[in-house]
Amino acid sequence: MPVIEKERVQLEPLYWAKQDVSILDARILVVDDSPLIRELIGACLMTEGYSNVCYAENGQDALDVIKLDKPDSIILDLEMPVMDGFELCKKLRSNPEMEHIPILIQSGRDTAADITRAFDYGASDMVVKPIKKFEILARTKVHLEHRFFVEKLTDFHDRVASELEQARQLQMDICPSAVELNDLQNRYGLNIGWHFEPSSELGGDIGGIYPVSETKVAFFLADFSGHGVAAALNTFRLQTKLISESSLYEQPEILLSKLNSFLNKTLRKGSYATMLFGCIDIREGELVYASAGTQQPLLQLPENGPDFSLCCSKGMPLGLLKSWRYERKTVPFGRGARFILYSDALVEVECRPGELLGDAGLKQEVSQIWKTPNAHTVQMQKIIQNFLNRLNGETPDDLTIIYLENTGVKNDTE
Repeated sequence: MPVIEKERVQLEPLYWAKQDVSILDARILVVDDSPLIRELIGACLMTEGYSNVCYAENGQDALDVIKLDKPDSIILDLEMPVMDGFELCKKLRSNPEMEHIPILIQSGRDTAADITRAFDYGASDMVVKPIKKFEILARTKVHLEHRFFVEKLTDFHDRVASELEQARQLQMDICPSAVELNDLQNRYGLNIGWHFEPSSELGGDIGGIYPVSETKVAFFLADFSGHGVAAALNTFRLQTKLISESSLYEQPEILLSKLNSFLNKTLRKGSYATMLFGCIDIREGELVYASAGTQQPLLQLPENGPDFSLCCSKGMPLGLLKSWRYERKTVPFGRGARFILYSDALVEVECRPGELLGDAGLKQEVSQIWKTPNAHTVQMQKIIQNFLNRLNGETPDDLTIIYLENTGVKNDTE
């Protein structure tokens, strides 16, 4: 039976102390049918600072040891009775909990067929007997470092993914619920369509509908520049600020000026938000709004026929300049009037190769959809489906659509 060769070069004193403590605490399983080889490999590991070494004399014995406590690394002989190293390697790799454990094969069999077979069965690395101390220590250290690095990276990824999902859910929670939308519809005689579809990462879209009085209801849509955590945090900032400024809901131009000043102080340089804030007066049949560079909202008035028109949405995006005066715009909104707000994702998609849909393209598409009498929920779904059909893969940006229609049928349940 081959034995470990005497090392010719003295290792640097206290070399082990320079290694990562988590590596030295790693549980290493040595599997060999020779007691001498097991003890010698164990001695090499322990003199290097590894303190958690266990042993097994064959593959079956190793499986019993692994059931009690999963190792962080396995040093495995190929030629053993009962169950050899090939079979053990194959069994371990069939277990999802063991598929990433490094397996270091040590054997006197160095033919190409044996080496290929060992790696086919899942070996991570191989050393040939007679074993050299510096080689087995170096390979053990490399594979443990890799294992712990991947483990930490996986844990970090899982934690970040979990936190992002929680943040995404918080974004969903600040949107009006189905119950709230239904109450608003009954209270103000409106049909309300609402769609918020976050992209694969956190985004900067936010919208809302707020009751103002018995005859007035406010609404808004805002989109912060960028994606990720920063953009999402800005949506929460804006939501908090809006709630504190409820007295200005009927004066959207003043409200936007105040929000602009607030965001100019709080946003990072170069960041901004586009926004439209409006207020519907059901009694007067009127809609007032102010905008800060949003996409052009769509308006359909019964007296003007079935086609929608594009409303003005000019205005400096919020946060860029310290002082800016926003313009108050007024449009009729009597019975049968419809108003649609949407984020830029809806129109920044190709309708034809090299050509974006744009606001004008959306206007034509929506006008065509509404020419066929259907419930507003069906019409909304057609818009969304057309958008999805134009995509190749995941939604590149948050998609928000708000639909408001004056039905003229108020059912106040309070």
